[in-house]
Amino acid sequence: MLHTNLLPEEEKKAIILEKSLRIIKFFGITVIATLIIGITLLAPSYLPLYFQNNEFKNTLAIQQEAAVKRDYGKIVSDTLQIQAIISSLRQTADNSSAALDIFDLLAAPQPGIIVSEFTIDENGSITIAGNAAARNDLLAFEQYLRDSSRFRDLASPLTNIIKEANIDFNLRGTVK
Repeated sequence: MLHTNLLPEEEKKAIILEKSLRIIKFFGITVIATLIIGITLLAPSYLPLYFQNNEFKNTLAIQQEAAVKRDYGKIVSDTLQIQAIISSLRQTADNSSAALDIFDLLAAPQPGIIVSEFTIDENGSITIAGNAAARNDLLAFEQYLRDSSRFRDLASPLTNIIKEANIDFNLRGTVK
């Protein structure tokens, strides 16, 4: 089909301009409608994330402020104390066989003797506390410990043998 436009030049330009404006309006309205629909569909998922992000920023600021206020020197000293305790426990675990031998020695039933406590420190010093029914039982227990040859020296204060019966005793010594 052949179209012949017999309109004057100014009206031809007006028609072309009108056509261009309609095309621009169509695509403009389409783009704007697409953007509005997209924003409308994304808003429900975006808003909670936006508020959550703001809350995280506030929480981070509070935690950073609290971290600045903390006493790092105390934390470092506590950490060093914990490390010292752990190394002490490792040494004790390495030397535990001597402690177990002495425990076996003290756990053996002795007539009239009840051992209520014994402690061994890192230096090998031992303290044994308990109750003896009679003085002779306590003296026999001391001799039993000396004869075991597991102690370098074993000291018994005089207060242990002053009473005749129901004696709360305390022995100190050094493990070999």
